Amino acid sequence: MEFDITQLDKKILVQALFAHSAPLNLGQAEYDYKKKLGDNVDGLSDEECEMILYEFKHFNTGGLRILDYHKGKPIKLVFYKNRNGRVLVDTGSYDARNGKYRFFEALLNIFSIDEILITKKGYKHYEMTDLPEHLVRPKEQEEMFKNILKNTIERENEYGKYWSIDENKVSYTLPFMRL
Repeated sequence: MEFDITQLDKKILVQALFAHSAPLNLGQAEYDYKKKLGDNVDGLSDEECEMILYEFKHFNTGGLRILDYHKGKPIKLVFYKNRNGRVLVDTGSYDARNGKYRFFEALLNIFSIDEILITKKGYKHYEMTDLPEHLVRPKEQEEMFKNILKNTIERENEYGKYWSIDENKVSYTLPFMRL
């Protein structure tokens, strides 16, 4: 999937994605070690986010890796800034390591529906890594996300086309989502 995050607060986005990720494979050792030292391994402070986003704020165009692994958690976050100022993010790498639709879930939990702009609804090629069982989404949850994506409306703004969620057609809420 791909989202237009131009208007989203990037600090809140990075904090949400970090909170929705889990340590994986070799990252588990780093996570456990930092936790043992008393580091906050489950959240990012505003100061940490400022440092993480510093280069992005001074970046003109192209792709910029924001986070790879951080505190043992696989974030795999790259922002793409177009010449027109539009900022896009592809969720494939993040979701492959944190669970299908996990990025979308983070957006739905933190931002209002009208702030979420979807520029590509599918995955180029979704290849899950060996995820722990607790990160593999049950089929019924995956179907709910697919249904939300089916109930979108194509729109256009100064940056181009996108889809937004039609709140009138999504008549249910997931237990972990704020709609």
